[in-house]
Amino acid sequence: MNTTIFEAEGLTKQYGRAIALQNINMQIKQGDIYGFVGENGAGKTTLMKIIGGLVYPTKGAIQLKGKSSEKDIARARRKMGVLIELPALYPNMNAAENLSFYCKIHGISDFNRIKDVLHLVGLTDVGNKNTSEYSLGMRQRLGLAIALLNDPEFLVLDEPINGLDPTGIVEMRKLLAKLAHEKGVTILISSHILSELQLLATKFGFIHKGQFIKEVSVEELPQICIKTVETAAAINVLKNDLNIHSITLSGSGEILVPKDLTDLEQLMSTLIRHGIPLEGINLSTANLENYYMDLIGE
Repeated sequence: MNTTIFEAEGLTKQYGRAIALQNINMQIKQGDIYGFVGENGAGKTTLMKIIGGLVYPTKGAIQLKGKSSEKDIARARRKMGVLIELPALYPNMNAAENLSFYCKIHGISDFNRIKDVLHLVGLTDVGNKNTSEYSLGMRQRLGLAIALLNDPEFLVLDEPINGLDPTGIVEMRKLLAKLAHEKGVTILISSHILSELQLLATKFGFIHKGQFIKEVSVEELPQICIKTVETAAAINVLKNDLNIHSITLSGSGEILVPKDLTDLEQLMSTLIRHGIPLEGINLSTANLENYYMDLIGE
């Protein structure tokens, strides 16, 4: 059984009367590339800040690597890399100098690590240029290099491809996949570019207005799409005869059912037996953006 790297139990964060997170329960297992999906203000960054120790919850608790005491969580964070929002950089220092500063913070004495992480993120050719002259994409790359300095077991990345050009996005995706598959790094990542997230993540958690609404693995995204003029009757058959309750409606009115919940032939024969007219039925992989919009009813 995979080790649980992160767990939230009843996690709530409130700022005055505003509730940023409400009773969040979730787990991230070792080796997951966990795509965290939600609109602006949904609570993604707040949860990531709690994981990184930058914000404290109002209620509830977290565990890191199965440990819940403050001392053990602080120890576990030493093997975490965190990139949330824009990285904190000294503008009058170059990349290597900024990384040298963070090496001292992390207690890293092997300064060869600086060269290694600059190579990983594609910043070996920036020379002595001060970070004040960096583009947004270059800042994001250097922020990731900082997060990788301590050779982390768990990476928490909030919008890491923000500001990257198309080539940079592909390179970032390949790097994160390599870290996960070759080094076993567990990754929690948020992005508004859901098409990219769908190419990378192995599991997805959906959050909306501070509430955790669903979690699916990449294997659950393939779905059966049913098109009929008798939508309500078809849904009743699915629920009552086939005991399928994980049903969503697409924006165009198609009934969407996860493929792993039923056999396609059984589904078709049951609908036909009940006299449900079928205009179309097919198998496809859910578009992550549409999937999320269907979940929140928009």
